[in-house]
Parts: sequence; structure tokens; C-alpha cells
Amino acid sequence: MALESTVKIAVNVVITAVAASALAQLLPYHWLQQAKLREISTEVKLMEGHVNSLQTQFSRNFDPQQTKSIMQEQGYRFDPSQRQVVLVNPDRREDEQTQSSP
Repeated sequence: MALESTVKIAVNVVITAVAASALAQLLPYHWLQQAKLREISTEVKLMEGHVNSLQTQFSRNFDPQQTKSIMQEQGYRFDPSQRQVVLVNPDRREDEQTQSSP
């Protein structure tokens, strides 16, 4: 009877040791997978933002009401009814005048 109890205890200790060893090996793997999952989740959120901005731009590009403004942004043609404004640096203009007059 004592021998049987000793064998049962020994078998249970061996099973417990094996389970603890397996758990010790699996925990670092689990932590690594959790870190990778967090990294991927962050990248997914960044890509969702990028996709949303691209979808907004796409819908704007194919909006018939925006055609005229998009053509003006992407090309150098302007509506004939608009006046072109050219900004000139007044300091630079004065420097050019003083240098050109001897």
C-alpha cells in the first residue's frame, strides 16, 4: 500500500514537472506572439487612416462638382474669369532697381 502511494506521488510529481517545463517554454512564445499582435494592430490602425484618406481623395477626384478645382490644382490653367495674382517681394524689387541704376 505504501509502495503504491509512493509510485502515485512520484508519477504525479513527474507529470507536474513536465507540465511546469512545458509552461515555462510556452510563456515566452506567448509573450512574443502578443508583442507581434500589438505591432500588427498598430500597423493596421495606421493603414486604416491611410486608406480612409485615399478613399476621401478618390471620392473627391471623381466628384463632378470638384472637377474644375481639381483641374486648376493639378494643372496651370485658370478660369478666364479669375485674375492671376503674382506676389513680389518688395525688398528684392528695390534691390534690383538700385543695382540696375548706375
